[in-house]
Amino acid sequence: MRAFLLYFIAFILIYVYNGRICPFVSTLSAQEIGFVVFVPLAISYFFRTVLYAKFIKKQKLDVQAVAIGWGDFLLFVASGLSIVLFNRIVYGFPFFESGLKIFLGALTIGFFVSVDLALEHNRKVMRVAGNMEWTYALPQVYYPITTKFFLFGTITVLLFASLVVAVIARDLYLLGSMSVQVSKVHILLTRKSIIVDVVFIMVVLLGFIVNLLYSYSLNLRMLFKSQTGVLERVSRGDMDDFVPVMTSDEFGIIAGHTNTMITGLRDRIRMMEGLKVAAEMQQALFPKKQVKFTGVDIAASSVFSDETGGDFFDFLEKLGPEKNEMVVVLGDVTGHGIGAALLMASTRAYLRMQAEYEYSPSDLLANANRLLAYDSYGTGRFVTLFCLHIAGENCAMKWASAGHDPAIIYDPEKSEFRELKAHGLPLGVLPDSEYEEVCCDTLRSGNVLVIGTDGIWEALAPDGEMFGKERLKDVVRMNHDKPATEILHAVVDAVKVFQDGEPQLDDITIVILKAE
Repeated sequence: MRAFLLYFIAFILIYVYNGRICPFVSTLSAQEIGFVVFVPLAISYFFRTVLYAKFIKKQKLDVQAVAIGWGDFLLFVASGLSIVLFNRIVYGFPFFESGLKIFLGALTIGFFVSVDLALEHNRKVMRVAGNMEWTYALPQVYYPITTKFFLFGTITVLLFASLVVAVIARDLYLLGSMSVQVSKVHILLTRKSIIVDVVFIMVVLLGFIVNLLYSYSLNLRMLFKSQTGVLERVSRGDMDDFVPVMTSDEFGIIAGHTNTMITGLRDRIRMMEGLKVAAEMQQALFPKKQVKFTGVDIAASSVFSDETGGDFFDFLEKLGPEKNEMVVVLGDVTGHGIGAALLMASTRAYLRMQAEYEYSPSDLLANANRLLAYDSYGTGRFVTLFCLHIAGENCAMKWASAGHDPAIIYDPEKSEFRELKAHGLPLGVLPDSEYEEVCCDTLRSGNVLVIGTDGIWEALAPDGEMFGKERLKDVVRMNHDKPATEILHAVVDAVKVFQDGEPQLDDITIVILKAE
């Protein structure tokens, strides 16, 4: 309907324009002028209907508007040329004084009509784009809005200037063709005619420009609505929709980047959900109940720096013929994230599996290392681990270490610390590694044994200073008379206070054993 209306308006404007601008056409009757203008435009409109049904509708939606714009423009060019040729052949009108002016008028009106119809079809496409398969990637070619407005403004000014020149040329031709002497009255009439024609051209062009600006503003409103609608849904957590990339200007770039952002957020959410499940699974691997051992108060905790971590601890209870032996293990896998968590789970599984048959600390580490070396070969990952065996009512201890920092024992009677040292490579480095087993020591009444990971003493303050083992010892010394759980909380709290808001860079895992 809009196309028919614009073609009809174009017929009226070209009809009036030809009669006003061309001195040769003005010699024809109104019926002849109407016939010469109507027939080409009617044929063009007929061809437009056929082309739209058979060709344009079969094109991809994102190119239909451009095809319509160029199609209508070329049809008006063809109409203008048809009028010029008809006047030349039938009436003998000259090309420069008559045909060029007529063609210029048809070209100008065709430019504005074709742009308007292209914009109108673009709105139709935008209404259905959200419900169809569409292009959501960044546009391949970039045409800034400023360039579009510059070209539109330049073409409009050139067309207006050309039409004004055509008006002046028409009136000068009429003055020059007069057989009588040109009087002041003739000049005044010519000036009035020029003013009327220029005003007519200005009103027509202004009307077309205002109409196109309004039409373009409707398109911009739809683009804004499409963009903001998707962003509002994203802000509510709904990431099912993308923004159709409808243009190759700034709006297309923004839409493309919005879609890239949504894709990234989707991947991030999937990853976070996967990490959440992994974290839940990993937390399930830690002991779920308070570990009890005769004569020993036990507390343990692990605080990850990421969703998943590489630190772990475990208690292998009720070992030995009399079920009064226990193995305490605490390990630290290199790195963070899913990879470290998987290696941690494998290490824990190997240790538990071996403990069913052999629970000597050195044998446990050697057997677990042999299995783990095959899993971690070529990955660059390894596990440091401290393994402590404690037995009987006298809490006799023996231990082995796979490259882990030694456990420390605080004796309140002597107010001194001693370390449980042992030699051995980290697990997963060499499959045939052997581990030193050290014996013997006992955990006497009031003694506090601390096994931890380097996330404690390597925690950083804002000035870059490390927490260090001396501060750890000071915290244990000041809280040695408290239950194991309170000693553990005192250590963790001291580290947090020391960091003073700095991010936790490594997992913090600690096991406290206090002899009662």
